[in-house]
Amino acid sequence: MKKVLFLQSNKDQTQTFVRYLRKYKPDYELYFDKTSKYDKNMEFDIIIPCGAASTLIYFMDKGELKIGKSSFAEENFITYDKINMLKLVKEIGVPIPRTFTNRKDLDFFPVFFKSLREEVYRERGIIKNKEELKKIKSKTVFFQEFIDSQGTYSVGFLAEQGKIITSFAQKEVISVPYHGGSAVVLERLEDPKLSEYTARIAKKVNYSGWGLAEYKYCNVRKDYVFMEVNAKFWASIEFAFINNPIFLKELFDIDIKAKDVKTAVYIDRWLASNVREMIKVLPYMVKAKWMKNQKLLQAIKKRFKKDPTQ
Repeated sequence: MKKVLFLQSNKDQTQTFVRYLRKYKPDYELYFDKTSKYDKNMEFDIIIPCGAASTLIYFMDKGELKIGKSSFAEENFITYDKINMLKLVKEIGVPIPRTFTNRKDLDFFPVFFKSLREEVYRERGIIKNKEELKKIKSKTVFFQEFIDSQGTYSVGFLAEQGKIITSFAQKEVISVPYHGGSAVVLERLEDPKLSEYTARIAKKVNYSGWGLAEYKYCNVRKDYVFMEVNAKFWASIEFAFINNPIFLKELFDIDIKAKDVKTAVYIDRWLASNVREMIKVLPYMVKAKWMKNQKLLQAIKKRFKKDPTQ
């Protein structure tokens, strides 16, 4: 019997891991901790940090992090420093948004703001004018041009010493909040340019382990623009598992056949959307072969409590 501990176990990706491990690894005994730290007096065979904070804290504590064949590298943590990561990506010729750390330099709107670091803060949103800018008091955010195009593009991957081992590309067609967050509708995607940009970034960082590179498409540049790399397991990872089961083989030695699933809809996140966004999702429900029903009760409660997109 192997003991497996999940850190930040309230994350959506935990539910995905649990489902596959319970089905294909019945000899695994699963434990859960919603925090980023764990009781060091307990011994575990596998520890799976499911969020950015737990990934960083566990790695820095142990000096290593390995799940299956995939080893996470210290070099990956450059991605947590958003500004330095953007500078690095710009050096290798991958487009990035116009970026500002000093709000006094902003001479156009709308702009997007988000946290300077990945693991500490979760601040993000759109600023439409100077009056809204004045309301942002945080010292831990920076600003970028708002790329006003539908959806977010991303490439989930496993890498080893800067070389991509396997990957899966998707388009986040509709999100909650609507300007970017958790996917409500996902579509499978194949685009050589996205793969090439991600491979360039992984090589520059000398990336090892798992991650998700995110992009927006800019209609002015006629090109993808890099947004960030999430150096952690991502919430929609099951969409990668079912379309590209090499991920499962590399991480957990689980063998399954790939399924031809082009569209995914997350019902719980749909329920958490505002009415306008909910209506947009309906056509995708008709053609989707795969719909996730996780956390429905929580989503319904959240729906009647307030509109989470505001």
